[in-house]
Amino acid sequence: MACRLQGVDVRRGERAVLQGIDLEIRASERVALIGPNGAGKSSLMSAIVGLCPAERGVIETLGRPLSSRRTHSSVRAATGFVFQKHALVRRRSVLSNVLHGLMARRGAWRAWSATLAPAAWRTEAMAALAEVELSERAADRADRLSGGQAQRVAIARALVGGPELVIADEPTASLDPAAGREIMDLFGQLVVRHRATLLYATHDMEHGRAHADRIIGLKAGRIVLDAPSAAVTPPQLAELFDA
Repeated sequence: MACRLQGVDVRRGERAVLQGIDLEIRASERVALIGPNGAGKSSLMSAIVGLCPAERGVIETLGRPLSSRRTHSSVRAATGFVFQKHALVRRRSVLSNVLHGLMARRGAWRAWSATLAPAAWRTEAMAALAEVELSERAADRADRLSGGQAQRVAIARALVGGPELVIADEPTASLDPAAGREIMDLFGQLVVRHRATLLYATHDMEHGRAHADRIIGLKAGRIVLDAPSAAVTPPQLAELFDA
């Protein structure tokens, strides 16, 4: 199992954001989290990597119980993250931004810049850029990229260290529909190639059905749908967003 949650409750202040979560995710599975704003999607992903502590229940990620800071650190080191707004360092080069995905390694300070990184690390980062078809932009500053190109760099950064788990929070929300489809096509192919487990949140029902093996629907902090993506119908997904 890549992840196992049993009886997990999470609170933020006085508000319960996850309630009674029982969930298992197999290694190399691609799972889409779908639900309205406030359903608990981001909280669930944060809990799985120890960024959002559980008030009650058991969480195991990548075979490690999330019971200590050391375990949290090892899980995060084996996880690649892709964010909605790219989270690139705009004044750094594209290559440097990809190298930031290696900061969990010993000597992490050398991953801050392409001029500091060992040659072997730069080779890995260039290979990751080639996978997202942006190797020719390696020396450009990140703020010169389009939104779609920036998200490709973010994907390369997430995958460069060979993560076991990839977590993506609304990875196409800031892109137009055509760019979003292109990014999800590429992202899905690369995750399979790297044999990583993928867990991603989306409001786009078609992205969930097209790019995931399984869909988990959340509503008011509870799992209300858990099924193979091929078996889920548009009306079932639409019900998640009904008041």
